[in-house]
Amino acid sequence: MATDFVPTRASLLKKNAAANYEQVDFTSRKAKTKIPIESLHKEVSNISQELAFNLQKAKHEVVKFGMSGFNSVKKEEAKIQQLIKLGAKPPKNKCKNYKELLMDKKIQKDKEKKEQTLQQLGKNKVGKSTAKGKSFDRKRRRRKENILDIYGKISKETATLQ
Repeated sequence: MATDFVPTRASLLKKNAAANYEQVDFTSRKAKTKIPIESLHKEVSNISQELAFNLQKAKHEVVKFGMSGFNSVKKEEAKIQQLIKLGAKPPKNKCKNYKELLMDKKIQKDKEKKEQTLQQLGKNKVGKSTAKGKSFDRKRRRRKENILDIYGKISKETATLQ
C-alpha cells in the first residue's frame, strides 16, 4: 500500500505519514445486463394486440346487440354508420329529378319564411302566442292615442250653437 505514496512537504512535516497512508480504489457500479429492446417491444406488442383485439371485438358485439332492437330502416342506417367507422366509403347521395328538387326547395323556403314572420310576431310554428300570461291570439283593438281624446269631439253643429 505504501508503494503508491508520494511524499509532499505537508506529509514530511507529519510523523508516520507514510504509515497512515490509505489507498482507495474507485470501482464503478456494474451496469445491469440490458435486454435487447427489440425483444421487449415484441412482448409488449403481443400483449397489447391481444387486449386491443378483445376490446374491439367486445365493442363490436355491443353495437351489434344494440342494433338488434332497431326496426329494419334504422338497423340498415346503423349498419351503414358502422361500416363507415370501419373505413368503408359512405354511400352516394340519391338522385332526384331537378324539377322536384326545385319544388322541394321552394316549399322549404316558404316554410322558413312563414316561421320567420310568426317568430317576428311572437308566435310559435302553430300560430299560438309565445308570451306568458298574455293572450295575443285574439285581435286587439288599436287605440288612437291623442291628447284631445279626454275632451271628446266637437261637431260643426254644436260649434255653431255656442
